[in-house]
Amino acid sequence: MSSETFNSREEYIRALFGHENAAQKSVRESLSGAHDGISIHAEEARMLQFLIRLAGVKKIVEIGTLGGYSALSMAAALPADGRIWTLEKDAARAKLAKENTQADTRITIVEGDALQTLPALAKEAPFDMAFIDADKLNYAQYLDWAEQHVRKGGLIIGDNTFLFDAVWMQERPPRVRDTALQAMRDFNKRLSNPEKYLGIMLPTAEGMTVALKLF
Repeated sequence: MSSETFNSREEYIRALFGHENAAQKSVRESLSGAHDGISIHAEEARMLQFLIRLAGVKKIVEIGTLGGYSALSMAAALPADGRIWTLEKDAARAKLAKENTQADTRITIVEGDALQTLPALAKEAPFDMAFIDADKLNYAQYLDWAEQHVRKGGLIIGDNTFLFDAVWMQERPPRVRDTALQAMRDFNKRLSNPEKYLGIMLPTAEGMTVALKLF
């Protein structure tokens, strides 16, 4: 029996399921410093890969690219003819993501405000999955778009849905604005509707809400 111990549940899970390939490690290293803690963790990337394979996903829209870590990780679970369109508002991050993902032609980086660039992607619909990991105030609007353009039986996934644990706290943490808190609570509530979704909130470090679209 192994005598190895860990300091936390997350550390234990990461040790078992947080394996990264060379490309993932390279992207994570490019994000060190100012972007520490923003990108999804390796075990969360593995969970997305699991869901993609399980649901037979081929076409993904990601809202919030950062440096391309999640896009590259999701692409690794796609079939050869799969595609990811990933949207990034920040020009510097979009440039970094293009550099980090250029070897995978299945990934398309779309630079600009997602609320302005999403309409042009409608021609590629229906999508099999939408992964939302961007500005929290607009989660409801991103969900509006996903409801119209993700197929029945597809996946809609939101990251950071605990919002620094604020969604269940009686008193709002100072770092979280009232508008962001209400937006995230509304987002989670909508995906919990059993008439429209088969959904669940996964207790990752920052919370991840996963829903199968029933309509």
